[in-house]
Amino acid sequence: MSQTPAFAKMNMNRGGVRVSRVALIVYGLVLIYASLNPFVGWQTPQAITLFLWPKYVTVFDMVINTVAYFPLGGLLAGPLRQVFQFSPGRRGHLIALCCAISAGFGLSASLELMQAFLPGRVSSPLDLLTNSLGCALGAGFFSLSIGRRLVGQLGQWRAQKFANGPLIDWGLLLLAIWFVAQLNPAIPFFEAGLVAGNNGGGVADLPDQPTYDLLILLPQAVGVAMNVTAFSLFVSLLLRCEKRLLTNVSAVLAGGLLAKFAMAALLLKAPLIAASLSPATVFGVSAGIIFFVLLSRLRYRWRAFWATLLVFAGGVMAKLASVYSALDETLRIFNWPYGQLANFTSLTRWLNEIWPLAACIFLAIVFVRNRYHVSDETTTGDLTADLENKK
Repeated sequence: MSQTPAFAKMNMNRGGVRVSRVALIVYGLVLIYASLNPFVGWQTPQAITLFLWPKYVTVFDMVINTVAYFPLGGLLAGPLRQVFQFSPGRRGHLIALCCAISAGFGLSASLELMQAFLPGRVSSPLDLLTNSLGCALGAGFFSLSIGRRLVGQLGQWRAQKFANGPLIDWGLLLLAIWFVAQLNPAIPFFEAGLVAGNNGGGVADLPDQPTYDLLILLPQAVGVAMNVTAFSLFVSLLLRCEKRLLTNVSAVLAGGLLAKFAMAALLLKAPLIAASLSPATVFGVSAGIIFFVLLSRLRYRWRAFWATLLVFAGGVMAKLASVYSALDETLRIFNWPYGQLANFTSLTRWLNEIWPLAACIFLAIVFVRNRYHVSDETTTGDLTADLENKK
């Protein structure tokens, strides 16, 4: 079954709107997690500091609070413009902008008030103002022509590089979550443990020449190989063209590894920068790429099948072969005096833990829905879109 270009574009836009709303919900949950973590020790507040100006003001906290709510404003502005598109002229954009700012202000105010019930958090009117400012900047930027043009260019790039269909949009959302998880340098590449746990604790415990036990190294390498193969197959299912799969998948892997090293150089103490890339990671990534080359010749549906099995098996192996450390022990390996480190570490670690489960669900759906063979000359996502339209 073939699609006309106009119908395919309409179907892609419909799926993009659906996933953008889900991305808004996911990002809202991320802000809630970062604001209320660790969610323990709730008690009756002795004072509401939301109405008291803080004694100490740091530029870093102001910048972080503004930047954190910038994407929220952009994610709010898009759906709200569609809601108020019936208004003539620029009135609809203005109404959408005001509603986006109000929604960001309401979310920030609610979270700041809830922080008063947590002994480890301090609510502040400055946080409320900077959060609202970030939301206003994000909504304003993506309401302007330059912001809408940027979104259009990103949409064109997405259409050129990746397949069409609502399922592909969900996969791209998972891919974005994976990239965010890679920003934590304490999590080894495609492993489940922590750099601190793999080296026995803090920096002072590190030997000058670390030794590796083969009985520990081998299961870790096997787990990494499974995870790399599964992730590579997952990425191959999202690409528009099934040719040059190895080049495109290698580019994604290199991007994640580059992000990991960049954050390690920025956040970790000097003796631990190289520890973020262990021998198990080197052997596992190399073996995973080789296995991907062999499995990439399979049909589209069976790549999804093997990716599902390997995501599950690799996740179990990584759990069994990795060592976890307490949060306070993990934080000692960082060289970051500006704050917000505990929230960043726990959030990215949580995303890294739930990603295999979310990927298994996505891959299982892809396997069930794509019951027909897709040739190398066709777009992988066109079949997914056809199956969605038949419903």
